[in-house]
Amino acid sequence: MALNQAAGLSGMLKAGTQHMQDSGDDANVVLRNIDACMELSRMMLTSSLGPQGRCKLVVNHLQKIMVTADCAAILKEVQVQHPAASLLSMTVQKQKQECGDATNFCLSFAGELLWQTALLIQKMTWQQTAPEIIAGYQQALKLCLEEFFPKVICERIEKVNTPENLLKIINPVLQSKQYGTEEVLAPIVADACMLVYPEGGSFPVASIRTVPILGAAVDKSCLIEGYVATRGLESVRKTATNCKIAVFASGIEASSTEAKGTVVMKTAEDLKAYNKSEELKMEEIIQGLAEAGIEVVISGGAVSDMAMHFLDKYDLLCLKISSKWELRRVCQAVGATALVRLGTPLPDEMGFAETVKQQEMGDRTVTVFTKSGESKLATIVLRAFTRTLLADLERAVDDGVQAVAQAVKDCHKTGAARLCYGGGCAEMSLSANLHHAAQRVPGLQQYAMQAFSQALLVVPRTLAENAGHNSAKTIAHLQAAHHQEQAADAICSIGIDIEEEAATSSNGGGTGVCSMKDRGIVDMVTTKQSALRLAVDTVITILKIDQIIMSKQAGGPKPGP
Repeated sequence: MALNQAAGLSGMLKAGTQHMQDSGDDANVVLRNIDACMELSRMMLTSSLGPQGRCKLVVNHLQKIMVTADCAAILKEVQVQHPAASLLSMTVQKQKQECGDATNFCLSFAGELLWQTALLIQKMTWQQTAPEIIAGYQQALKLCLEEFFPKVICERIEKVNTPENLLKIINPVLQSKQYGTEEVLAPIVADACMLVYPEGGSFPVASIRTVPILGAAVDKSCLIEGYVATRGLESVRKTATNCKIAVFASGIEASSTEAKGTVVMKTAEDLKAYNKSEELKMEEIIQGLAEAGIEVVISGGAVSDMAMHFLDKYDLLCLKISSKWELRRVCQAVGATALVRLGTPLPDEMGFAETVKQQEMGDRTVTVFTKSGESKLATIVLRAFTRTLLADLERAVDDGVQAVAQAVKDCHKTGAARLCYGGGCAEMSLSANLHHAAQRVPGLQQYAMQAFSQALLVVPRTLAENAGHNSAKTIAHLQAAHHQEQAADAICSIGIDIEEEAATSSNGGGTGVCSMKDRGIVDMVTTKQSALRLAVDTVITILKIDQIIMSKQAGGPKPGP
């Protein structure tokens, strides 16, 4: 095939491929990518950071309505098309998977750092590769992780599995997601973590399950040591105590033949005797279960009418669970083994529960399995009046459990879970230390490190704005307090006070700051380090892009609006 030189690069690529490049200064390509990422960042930064942040109402492609301030949940539903902005979205999702918290900080800091980069490019007229900017950011990140973060550690928890230490870790996470509900949910999450806390190794996050049930207030939420199935029992009997349990991975029904056959019945006796052998076999199976002392039967598939008849005849409870994931959870809760054969299980394959009962919770019928002491599964039943609030509470509880998992991981790695003060205190300390360190760095990297220092101030500034404070005045008080503590070579605990009303006016007498130590507001150091590292790596990747090449999308034409 001949090459059309007049067509340039587009003549070499497949039809439909898009190639975006400026004909002039390539720095404009970087600036356009920065603009796209900043628009995504501003969507969350303007109002959703911190406990006083506002929520977003999102309607996804399935017309499902979601009201939340959780950054990762919003970006998961919003389909980001711009290639550079999608890198930020993937970074937030990665932070959510690894740590569960600080997703909004990751996105906000990355957007602010890109904004500071745009100002540097315009003022200093640097080239599109910006090697000094990239080197400055890498040096600033190294200083923060290795030198400045150890200075902001306020406490080291060597023993995480105590109620006081768990509440200290979980409370701030729930406050940032659902402010005002931490007094109810934090003790419940702490008790659930104590219940499944491992002897050694990683924390089993999947062992804590949440069941949202519509109706009643949030304070009606509770913890159940065991499993809660979100459907009722199939049998006539609804309650059992101190019972043995048999779990079948398949359905309880007669197996069908693989080949089709024709049965010719000539008399009424042939019709009556048609199902006799099948009935006798099914009754033999159910009778064997009853004679083995089993009172509860759990099926992973369909339960035939004939099997249900004999289950009721021998007074057995029957529950149908169609999800294989839920079947694994109930096996974990009762200590049973899911059988692939239909027959009487061995003694070590049976499960046990102290109580199995069907009950009404709100407008839903549920089945509760309780087994205190030995259960390795905890179920948190969440109650609320709206589905959007239920979903937000579920995400908040998941983030609290992930925070405990990070504390356990940090404890195994360093010998203690490291905490730093929240409320913008740690970010202000890092910014002040980095600003002083940048002044001693020769060359143009100094300006990039100072831009990094200014970008860290986005957290306390946004917290002050969302709390209704005069942000300029509040940041000035915060900087003054941190400079005084640095002069005394002490760890500063001053952060943004989101509850002070006097600081909401420019003429008010309040300062808008308070001691995070007195309020008990702390953050995990590992979570902040992970968010900072991911944000800087993404920013550096975006700054290295000078062209965008997009292949033709697969599939047919897009549907109309």
